[in-house]
Amino acid sequence: MAEEPLINPCKRRNCTTEDEREPKKKRVDSEHQSINGSTICKLKKSPRLSTALFRDNCAIQHQQIHKLLKYACLGKGSRSAQPSWCHIQHQKRLQSVVIIVLQDLAQLHFYQFYLHFPYLRKLFKHRFSMPPPPSDFIAALIGAEKNGTSDIKKQEFRSLQANFSLKDPAETACLSGEIGETFKHDPIVLKYGTEQLGLTRYLLSQEEMRKNKYPLVGSPDSIDYVNSGCSREITDDSPLFGLDCEMCLTDKGSELTRISLVDASGSCIMDELVKPDNTIRDYMTRYSGITRKLLLPVKTKLKDVQQKLKSVLPPDAVLVGHSLDNDLRALQMIHTSVIDTALLFAREYGRKFRLKFLAQAVLGREIQTDDVMGHCPAEDARAALNLAQYFIQHGPKKVAQLYLHAVFRRINSPNGTLPAQEETLPTKQNGFLFPSVATPIKQRSEEPHSLLESLNSYGRKIIYMGRINGMKDSVSSKLLENIRCSSEEEVLKNACSLPQLASIGIVTFSTNNGYSRGPNEMHKRLRSKFSDMMTVFAGPFEKSFCLQSVRRVFRTCGPIKSLKVLSQTYQPYISVEYIILEAAQLAVETLDGAHIDGHCIKVQRLVTEQTLDCQLLLKAMEEDPENRDVIYVSGFTKSLTEEFLQRRFGQFSDIKAIFLPICPLNGKPAKYCFLKFRQSQSATAAIDHITGEGELRCRRALTACHFHQWLQTGEPCAPREQQQQVLPEEDALCDIMESLDSNVMQVYENLPENTLCLVLFPGANSSCGSVPGFGLMGIKASCG
Repeated sequence: MAEEPLINPCKRRNCTTEDEREPKKKRVDSEHQSINGSTICKLKKSPRLSTALFRDNCAIQHQQIHKLLKYACLGKGSRSAQPSWCHIQHQKRLQSVVIIVLQDLAQLHFYQFYLHFPYLRKLFKHRFSMPPPPSDFIAALIGAEKNGTSDIKKQEFRSLQANFSLKDPAETACLSGEIGETFKHDPIVLKYGTEQLGLTRYLLSQEEMRKNKYPLVGSPDSIDYVNSGCSREITDDSPLFGLDCEMCLTDKGSELTRISLVDASGSCIMDELVKPDNTIRDYMTRYSGITRKLLLPVKTKLKDVQQKLKSVLPPDAVLVGHSLDNDLRALQMIHTSVIDTALLFAREYGRKFRLKFLAQAVLGREIQTDDVMGHCPAEDARAALNLAQYFIQHGPKKVAQLYLHAVFRRINSPNGTLPAQEETLPTKQNGFLFPSVATPIKQRSEEPHSLLESLNSYGRKIIYMGRINGMKDSVSSKLLENIRCSSEEEVLKNACSLPQLASIGIVTFSTNNGYSRGPNEMHKRLRSKFSDMMTVFAGPFEKSFCLQSVRRVFRTCGPIKSLKVLSQTYQPYISVEYIILEAAQLAVETLDGAHIDGHCIKVQRLVTEQTLDCQLLLKAMEEDPENRDVIYVSGFTKSLTEEFLQRRFGQFSDIKAIFLPICPLNGKPAKYCFLKFRQSQSATAAIDHITGEGELRCRRALTACHFHQWLQTGEPCAPREQQQQVLPEEDALCDIMESLDSNVMQVYENLPENTLCLVLFPGANSSCGSVPGFGLMGIKASCG
């Protein structure tokens, strides 16, 4: 209960007497509030993370981490935007930011030595993959030029940022550090060659459309879709039409709210607002520009625009768009003659350029600008159309000579992402680095691009500490305070007192031992271990058993990579290798002791030196904070869609997200899924409910989203006899990992409450191969 504040005696001559005055209300401090006459304690708002890491493969670029750090430190006051992949709620209450870098380590180390990181697993729920590191990893995170900054280089770079594409492609390559490379291995050249061809060469094939989830005739998820009716044979003279749609989120998933169609000249021939059939839950205004007020008078429905589109398009129309599969699904239409600019301008490893970047880099055009609410579909459709026309007119060789991959990397370095902004002196700062007392701010001609420059403009520095021989990315900058230590013990001691030294700091712990035997070999051994864990042996069966019926039973647990009958046993046994770990564990848990074809079978794993700790590892993975709220569901008979899953599990109101993987065997949506709940109790209740129905199989998740794709890449598994050879340095590595885990825990314990902490495994680029990095993050919560 708050105390009654003292009231000073009335000093005014015309003041009323005590009896005439209205009784004063009790003053309640901001941490209390009155409800029904009672004063109760109000919970303080604490900063927290809200990430979108559950979907896809959770791969985060270094530039995205830089943006997160900038927003965490500076907030909206310095025009820093919330990163789309991670929102910081109540950012103003953050006290500090600490980045812990574990040099020489990569994602494979986290999973190879998973049981040796108990504190990391306990403290950090949010995790993500990173690409292999640039040569200046630390500089990329904070926005510093390694070995100092050059005014000439900055000026040239900002010129490149303004124009995106220089007149001479060789200049672009030189400026981006790629002059020594040949473009013969460019993804565009590898896909299309160097000859200039007609538009028919760039149409998506049936296989490409299937792989990229386009709606097709006969597809289970396109049964009710309308065919565009454009069935005439396509020639190089067929007309091009640019198409773009905007969607909102309804009870049934994404639904169309606006469609724009432009002809080959760029004229908009169709621009319609569409009212969805189902209740709208999110207008997605930030991206679509659609608001409730805008849709209120609209009467046009999906079937109306379908009919109009069919009447507008000629029989040999070619639709052009960026990730056009999404637009056609929103339209619920099938059209098989398409050019997809997201696939046309091919990138390494199947990645895609954003339309905004391509428009700037190729056409020199600004679209999707920040000063306009939402995207303009006509503008986006016109940009995609013009990109396709440019590609057809100039050919793949000319496009490859734009060196888009090099330009993209260069302009997305921390000093090149944001355009110059008008001079502004904010009246109120909400970043934690700004005290409530007014701080003098230097006049500046443009808003700083990087975190480091922004901090410098407010007279702040970043502390960077590590062992003298371990600071591989030592950044020479007057804006950075380097603290070099003589030993790891000294690094730890200084790191524990870091909050008293600065509001943002970087701590580097080094091993100098991570890749002595090569990352590929380590990856092969790790894959071999999990391959054994994902393989089960079942039997005995009758000699005349039906293999197909057995396959159907085991397939209910999850996708099967291989199934074979063992020939060296008296009675028939089978070996089943699954694609994911959850499927193998479900088979052991639910099929062991089951009666199949009249025989009671035993389902078990092979015990090797690699899998002796299998049960301990599985238990740790199931109890991992990253997996506690997630369940795995299998046993579906058809490929899944998100809309189907939303209907199927609509009774679970606490579902936070749905992860629908792509099957690596055929590139189609898988017949299993992961459901993420807001609370662990809800996940437990869902498991009981689904299992009780008997139709599907279900259990706790064991693996994270980023784990699936990463484990399936790289070299083949090592032979079993090789993986059982324990190399002499392996014991030493175990000790190193446990020591690093302990160091992180000690630093974390000494952090003040409400500190954002990131732990980064940078990955590596070496002659032995490149390995991706790994990150963990969290905000230290109040102990009270």
